[in-house]
Amino acid sequence: MPTDASTRFVMRLFAKHYRESNLAMPERFAKREFGFMFFDRQFVMRHLGFPSRAALKNHLVEQVPAHAYHSCAYYEKPDAPTMKEKGWLGADLIFDLDADHVEGTKGLSYEQMLDRVKEEMKHLLDDFLLGDFGFDHDDLKIVFSGGRGYHVHINSPRVLKLTSHERREIVDYIIGTDLDMEWVFPQTAIETEAKSKEWSKPAHKRTMPRLEDGGWRGRIRKGIDELLAELDALDADEAKGRIAQIVKDAERDIGKKTVDGVYKDLFAKARGKRGVDRMREEDNFEVFSEKRHADAFLELVDRRVKGRMKGETDEPVTSDIKRLIRLPSSLHGKTGFEVLPMTRDELDVFDPFVDAVPEAFGDATVRVVCEKPVDLRMKDRHYALDAGANDVPEHVAVFLVCRKLAKVETQ
Repeated sequence: MPTDASTRFVMRLFAKHYRESNLAMPERFAKREFGFMFFDRQFVMRHLGFPSRAALKNHLVEQVPAHAYHSCAYYEKPDAPTMKEKGWLGADLIFDLDADHVEGTKGLSYEQMLDRVKEEMKHLLDDFLLGDFGFDHDDLKIVFSGGRGYHVHINSPRVLKLTSHERREIVDYIIGTDLDMEWVFPQTAIETEAKSKEWSKPAHKRTMPRLEDGGWRGRIRKGIDELLAELDALDADEAKGRIAQIVKDAERDIGKKTVDGVYKDLFAKARGKRGVDRMREEDNFEVFSEKRHADAFLELVDRRVKGRMKGETDEPVTSDIKRLIRLPSSLHGKTGFEVLPMTRDELDVFDPFVDAVPEAFGDATVRVVCEKPVDLRMKDRHYALDAGANDVPEHVAVFLVCRKLAKVETQ
């Protein structure tokens, strides 16, 4: 047993949680490998199998891990010491999304960061997994990781035998890898009047994707409409600056003359209508007076629109057919939060600072010592803690200690 008072405090409450909780066991758990990391030991314990819920529960209560995992894979012998001996039978399809994979989380507070990741998870679920891929709600198990994001487990028979390469193809689709603008905006030949009897230069026009198109074409069109609305709301100089900056971020400086041309083609009236309105109302891409203006707009779409409309996921996790993933209803050693499974509807209203606080962590007063001031909200109460000693409820003390924001005061 560790001598550090803070570690003893956290381990005691973690053990209480495991004694009192009804573990949410993964599907076919007897065929899965389990692994653990600890507060008081430096090594990783893995290559374990459990024949029953009771056996796993006893292990958690006795060993009190800081982190508990199970394999996404099913094995003939999950407790065999080597992968070759285990006998791979198949694997769930896993999506792991946390702050490291989501733009716009840098500099946010922990609470704000979780809100941002949740929005991105809803996008992944609604637009890709439930949308384009057509998985049923019953196929998905959504899990708050207890830390910085969310997981999705899919154990439909359709995915269990997918190879690592095939899973990587799914990731590539979600993040838009090698999405070809020539495919999104296909060119078709059009008839033109011959300049002479002997020769006529061929002409082409691009087809604008429509909102009702499926998959990435419809997604790109929705993003184009959002981009055009964004530019339309700016004055001319601001809009031109935005266009130039987006393309410059793509490592291609198109020059002021081209920027001016793109803006004029979009927002000056021609034949009684602005180009931007012809695009949105008539599904018409042919609003550009020069090819270089059209090419610059495609750069805008490739850089800004695709970037905003793509999904996010931890690519190695999804393609790995032997990955360990956090055990639902276990606790996260860096927050004290529960790794909590939920439905898609429950995700909308899920609040980790309320819903993921384990019931085993009560309201008894604990004195903690904060190294610096801490401001946080838990269970709908606000705490403004000063540097030094503070009396807080037990569940707040666990969070502070696990986050290394405070230590339990020694007597």
